[in-house]
Parts: sequence; structure tokens; C-alpha cells
Amino acid sequence: MAKTMSQTTRNEYLEKMRERYQRRPGKAARSSLLDEFCAVTGHERKYANKLLRRQRGPGRAGSKKRGVGKTYGDEVTGVLFEIWKHAEQPCGKRLVPMLRDWLPFYEKHYGELKPNTRAGVLAISAAQIDRILAPKKVGVALRRRRTPKANAALKKLIPIRAESWNVSAPGWTEADTVAHCGGDMSESFIWSLTVTDIFSGWTEVRSSWNRGQHSVCKAFEAIEAQLPFELLGVDTDNGGEFLRRFAVLSG
Repeated sequence: MAKTMSQTTRNEYLEKMRERYQRRPGKAARSSLLDEFCAVTGHERKYANKLLRRQRGPGRAGSKKRGVGKTYGDEVTGVLFEIWKHAEQPCGKRLVPMLRDWLPFYEKHYGELKPNTRAGVLAISAAQIDRILAPKKVGVALRRRRTPKANAALKKLIPIRAESWNVSAPGWTEADTVAHCGGDMSESFIWSLTVTDIFSGWTEVRSSWNRGQHSVCKAFEAIEAQLPFELLGVDTDNGGEFLRRFAVLSG
């Protein structure tokens, strides 16, 4: 019989036997029921005893779902995603101080938020933002292309400034490239290069065919020529498409 029972039938039978096992008074009565359970299921006696005591198998006592529980609900993450998307997808550290300024405009467009939702949006940390938004970023599941490996010699030419930029004048900018691929990174497509001045918010955007060093540098040079202030610094990731231009600037 054990071989012909489906898993659903096994589970249903197990629950019935567990109920009977709990109601059976005395060791002899339970031992007799255990013999019956082993004969029907083909389980070894010690394992069968653990199944009936809910120490093994489905619905076992004390079983809990592992992992970190969800801290923020769908309402909070939905607000966060909309603001992040319209703010040109900044990283968590950039987005945290922006949320308080963006919330009034969000509420004006989508309606007033519940107090607990608003509090959740304002309480979220930069690390939590990056973790929540990571699955929504383009190409997360389709990383067939790899960023070109950075040239070590060029890296040595570029001065690195690791502290945060509390700027009081224009010239310190943030730059990033965005793929316009519809979620498929396997072919050639347009990338956009966005450069934003941290102090004034002045933003310039240029397109680039793919993300090669030459085309991105040309786009960056075109942006630099249009800036109404001197370029003092650029905050980016360490992608190889930026390295040559930074080496020239630092030289």
C-alpha cells in the first residue's frame, strides 16, 4: 500500500494517525498504533514514531520559516519605487535624504499617505533601499555582459575621494549610465549618460551606442562642453567606460 499512496494521501493519513496517536492512552496502545502505521507506510519504526510526535515531516512542531522577515509592506515599497524611478534611480545613500523633499510631491499626485506608511518611508535605511530595489533594476537576471575590466595603470592616475561631498558650489557632479534594453542585455542597444551637478541640480544627458569607453567618453566630453561651470569632480562607479576620461582630467 505504501508504494501506491500519493504524497497527498500520505500526508492526510499521517494527520489522521497523529490524531489517533494523541488520543491513545498508555504505552501499549500507542505501540500497537505505531505497528499499524509502520505496516501501512513502510517507515522504519523510530522514524515513524518521530512523524507521529510531529518531530519530523509536514506540520512538525516548532518549524518556522527561516530568513529575515519582511520589515516593510507593499505600500511603503510601492512609494519608494515610484520616487526612486522618477528621481532617475539613485543609489540608497542618495535617495534617503531626497525622500523627505519628494514625499509632498508624491502625495500631491497620488493622494495623502497613511501616517504609518509615511513613517515607514522616512525610516528606511540606505541599505534596505538597495536591497528592496535590487530586483527592480534593469538586467538583474540577465547579466550576460560583463563590464570591461578596468586598466590598473589608469586607476593609479585617478585621485580617489572617499568622503561624502558636502558641497557649497557647483562643479561636483554625479554620473551614471542607464541601459535602454527592455530587460534584454544580450544585444547592442542605446545607453544614456546622465551627469547631475550635486549643488545646483543641473543635469545633462547624452546617448551612447553600447557602453564602450570611446562612445561614453565622447558623450562625457559633449556634456562637459555644455556645463556653465568648471567641472571639479565626478562621482561614479568604477566602470571602465569612465576611467580613460578621469585619467585625462586628473592629468
